Order: sequence, then C-alpha cells, then structure tokens
Amino acid sequence: MKKIDLVFMFLGIFLGILCYISTKNLIFSIIILVIFVADYFILMRKKFIHYFGLIERVHTSYHFINSFIISLSVKDSLEDAYQNGIRINNARLNAETKELNEMAVLDRVRYLYGFFNLSIYKVFLNVLDLYQDQGGNILNMADNLLRECTRTEKTLSDTLSIGYKHLTEFTILWLMSFAILLFMRFSIEEFYMMMLKSPFVAPLIFVFFIICIGSINLFVNSFTNLTIKEGSKE
Repeated sequence: MKKIDLVFMFLGIFLGILCYISTKNLIFSIIILVIFVADYFILMRKKFIHYFGLIERVHTSYHFINSFIISLSVKDSLEDAYQNGIRINNARLNAETKELNEMAVLDRVRYLYGFFNLSIYKVFLNVLDLYQDQGGNILNMADNLLRECTRTEKTLSDTLSIGYKHLTEFTILWLMSFAILLFMRFSIEEFYMMMLKSPFVAPLIFVFFIICIGSINLFVNSFTNLTIKEGSKE
C-alpha cells in the first residue's frame, strides 16, 4: 500500500498546485489538497486495502486448494496435502500457519477459512468432510470444485484486465481536461487573468476540482468492486 499512498499523495499535491495555477487562490488550492488527502485516507484507502487483500486471498486459495487436492489424490495423506498446499510464497499465509503446527490437520485446514474467508473455500471444506466420511476418489469428488476454482481465477484475471483498461481511459480523459485548462491559462493569459477578476470564475474552477475528486472517488468504488463471493466469518 505504500506505493498507492505515495501515488495518491502526489495526486493530491498535483491537484492543489493545478488549482492554484488555475485560480491564483491559495485558499482554494489548500482546500482541494486537504479534501483529497482526507478523502483518500478516510474512504478510498480502505477500499484499496480490501481490493488487494481479496485478490491475494483468491490467488492463494486457488493454489492452496489445487495443490491440496492433487497431493491428496497422489499420496492419500492429509498432512502431505496440507504441507503442499501451504508451500506458497505468501508471507501472510506463512505467518497464519506458523502457529498451527500443534493442531490436527483437519483443524488447521478449517482454521484457514478465517484467513481466506471465501465461499469457494467453504465448498472445499464440504468436499473434504464428504471425503473423510465416505472415502472415494478425491479428484472425482472435487471435480466441480476445481472447475469453479479455475473459473473464479479466470474471472478475476478478466476483471482486473478490464479495470486497468478503464483506469487508462479515465486517466486520459482527466489529463485532457487539465491540459485544456492549462492551455487556456497560458495561451490566453491576459484574457484569462481578466476572467479571474470576476467573483464567479475562480469558484467555478474550484467546483470543477471538487467534481474531479468526486469522480475519482466514484471510479475507485467501481474499480475496487470485485464480483468474488466472500464467505462469512463465523
């Protein structure tokens, strides 16, 4: 999140400076900077934390479930299947499983539901319970689950691709708007400065920046809204 924080801090400073250049009003520019930074840390940052956390949990659960089931089908050992499942380069999962060594294997697997908190993991636990009760071929029993895991992973990949495409389009549109504003400011400077003497022009430009902040907020809401079914922590 440090990189995202820096990007949005830079963006807030950029909007504040641009507001000052456009309005020659220091108070307006400071208000824009404060509103944007406060909006980011109070609202938008939480959405990014959940967004990146959900992506991480989906990817990690996909590898865990696939590795666990394939290993169980080959070695028929829950312990080996579990160890293969957690053999993922994920610091949060490693920290979560570090303290679980004293628990029984199935208890460890069930405990991780609180970490993943995904409906697909709940289905995995149901399949595992069925396997424990009835036995049989775990690959056949988990066939639909593995297909759903693959579908979820692909859906996430497609959603991210579309989201970043929309991010590019959104950025270009606002950069063009700012470019037009700067063009007016410097290409017709004398006329522009005369306009600023009007009591309405600077406040209207200020409102333009408020609208920009609002649109960024709406875009972040849309961008971070992933259609992945999460579980419910019990």
